[in-house]
Amino acid sequence: LDGRGALNGAPLTLRIEGGAFVNIRRDTPYHFTADLRGSRSHLAADGSVTRPFDLGRFQATLTLEGQDLADLYTLTGIATPNTPPYRLSGALSRDDALWTFNDFSGRVGASDLSGDLKVDKVNDRMRVEAQLVSRRLDLDDMLAIFGARTRTTATGETTTVSSGVPGKLLPDAPLQVERLRAMDGSLTYRAQSVKANDLDIRQVNLGAELDNGILNLDPVSFNFNRGELNGTARINAQKDTPYSAVDFRLAGYPLESIIPATNGSVPLSGRALGRARLEGPGASIHDFAASSKGSLSLVVPQGQMRAAFAELLGINASAGLRKLLSGDESTTEIRCAVADFNVSGGVARAQTLTIDTGVVLAKGTGTINLGAETFALRIDGETKKPRLLRVWAPITVAGGFTSPRIGVDVGQVVAQGGLAAAL
Repeated sequence: LDGRGALNGAPLTLRIEGGAFVNIRRDTPYHFTADLRGSRSHLAADGSVTRPFDLGRFQATLTLEGQDLADLYTLTGIATPNTPPYRLSGALSRDDALWTFNDFSGRVGASDLSGDLKVDKVNDRMRVEAQLVSRRLDLDDMLAIFGARTRTTATGETTTVSSGVPGKLLPDAPLQVERLRAMDGSLTYRAQSVKANDLDIRQVNLGAELDNGILNLDPVSFNFNRGELNGTARINAQKDTPYSAVDFRLAGYPLESIIPATNGSVPLSGRALGRARLEGPGASIHDFAASSKGSLSLVVPQGQMRAAFAELLGINASAGLRKLLSGDESTTEIRCAVADFNVSGGVARAQTLTIDTGVVLAKGTGTINLGAETFALRIDGETKKPRLLRVWAPITVAGGFTSPRIGVDVGQVVAQGGLAAAL
């Protein structure tokens, strides 16, 4: 049986082969093979109909592959997130309205994926339940789920090309709300290990429940080599523009993973605690951030900072530059560091921005624009010890999320230089 046509506007080809009808017996399973191609997807099945002519019950080995799991929505009505190219094989069975795809395994991008999937009708609505596991996850594959644009190399590795508009960090791919409203379901996902990455994430655990257009993610858990990030997210897609709320907590994350070593020297060490609570409308992660309200906070109860950098926080030119140029690796205590921002209309305004070290007390002001993805921060430091030469000037943090610029307010330095000359 050969067929060509279109499904939901997408070209479709279907080929089914089986034994001669004259040899069919009611008490003998009928063997068949099927090949379906469409929507950038290929499904191949080899199985048998339990009772000939009763297509409501059959078993088959199914292999499916394509460019993006999300394309399967056109063929199956099952909403899945965007992914890199994939290939999965497992045992497919149908028993009236109940479909199962069990013991499947394969690859999605550079990550392995295995698990069980069940599709049923509950109260006239499709319900999907899935339990998924990866032995080793490539984080770039997960970024595609959140709208990042990726590409797969000839060796099967996945790399992130762009997370949205060139030069921007936050993905701008819109959520397809009509797909979330088309079904209900639940999902668990666990990554037993994670490919080496800059954030030093070692394990991932996710849970999701979708009910009448409302998606709850709980838990959202990332375990680092040291520390963890845990939280929840809720996406209400019942309206054309979804409304989301997130609450994430960071615990015990090392500062040296945030600010890497330079020339083999670690400028900061300590453990960070943080929390992000945001809510707002938006069809993409970028749009949500640009309109969000809530709070962002980060606390470092104690730690160590390279003394040269601590001196420069207070713009103690004589001490700071001398230590930097001499390669002085001595450190000073971080007694406490607090960054607390109130977020409104996608703009985070500093309520408290303080770094207290053994030699300098620094306080900051300014904003972080989540929509424009830019920094506009100013940090004023005050040395705790009298110095022979001290040029007072604020440190500035400006530029975009992908290319921040840290500098000194030159105007302040020039003004003080002129005053010194006059004296």
